[in-house]
Amino acid sequence: MTTRPHLTVLVLIIALAGCFAARPDAEPAAAVVQEVAPPSELALLMRTMAAHADSVKAAINRGDKKLPPYPKEIAKLMSATPTDGMHIDPITFPTFSKDYQQKMDALYKAARKDRKQAYNALVQSCANCHGTHCPGPLMRIRKMYVKVD
Repeated sequence: MTTRPHLTVLVLIIALAGCFAARPDAEPAAAVVQEVAPPSELALLMRTMAAHADSVKAAINRGDKKLPPYPKEIAKLMSATPTDGMHIDPITFPTFSKDYQQKMDALYKAARKDRKQAYNALVQSCANCHGTHCPGPLMRIRKMYVKVD
């Protein structure tokens, strides 16, 4: 009777090995091809804005005297073409866009001691817009804030 459990385990191991063994006559699994459309103008602009915010955050944390160059691309914010299928509300999106541009201007005009608050206000403007339009990046946006003393 003591060999019976051993025999059962051996049979199970052989059965499992058979399940996972590759069959020589089997065709390889077809590769899944995912077609990815090129990013829209607005998506590319948002990536530029995020990269700029990251560089500003780093400059603020280092205590740099100067901020990275002002991103001229944000002038295209209200005219950039969104991703296909993305609904951009014609009333709220321009309002959020203007708010972002005003916060960006305020950041560059802020005294060095006030930059953290001005930067966080800029990040908050991103969060406000993405709370209404395209909420996907909110998790990343929430990590962009800088700690205020």
